[in-house]
Amino acid sequence: MGDRVLLDLQEWALILNKMLRYHFNISEDIKTVVQSIRTEMRPELIPLAEEKANFGKLVKTAVREMWGLEYEVDELQSKFSESIGTMDLDNMDVDFIEDMMLKSKPLQSVLNDIRNRQKAKLEDIKKTYGEAIKDLEVMIVERPPKGADVKPQEGTEEAVVKPAEAAPEEAAAAPVVEETPAAVDATA
Repeated sequence: MGDRVLLDLQEWALILNKMLRYHFNISEDIKTVVQSIRTEMRPELIPLAEEKANFGKLVKTAVREMWGLEYEVDELQSKFSESIGTMDLDNMDVDFIEDMMLKSKPLQSVLNDIRNRQKAKLEDIKKTYGEAIKDLEVMIVERPPKGADVKPQEGTEEAVVKPAEAAPEEAAAAPVVEETPAAVDATA
């Protein structure tokens, strides 16, 4: 057991926040291209905008998959908290501690499974996007509650909403952040 590699939660958060910045930057690029299509009447840029939008969807899917794993950990923590109830620290005895440890044992294997999937996802993200995100600043975005519609934050709303108001060809190129919420639900 000593050779087992644990998930580095700080690295997880760093990579997740850089992926959020990367998605934001892609959205800003798309916004610029769509504005160029509109103002300069350059329809030859439509395929470029669509390509960037499709890539942005892939990046957002990766972010949502990371969030999905975090939702699983949160759910497990909630189950454990509910199972032990409230603690009376003044009257805690050995039986309570033993009972709490017995209840936590099955949950530890589930948590280990989630952490292993997180490690695999982190390595996959670093392999796929590592070069693109290594020099980016982090972008802190609060993870939306599970099942809630994802609202763009920190200026991303403008990057997402304005292209969607464009002509039908341009709307197809706009990154629709809310289009893939099933990725989070499928992992939960």
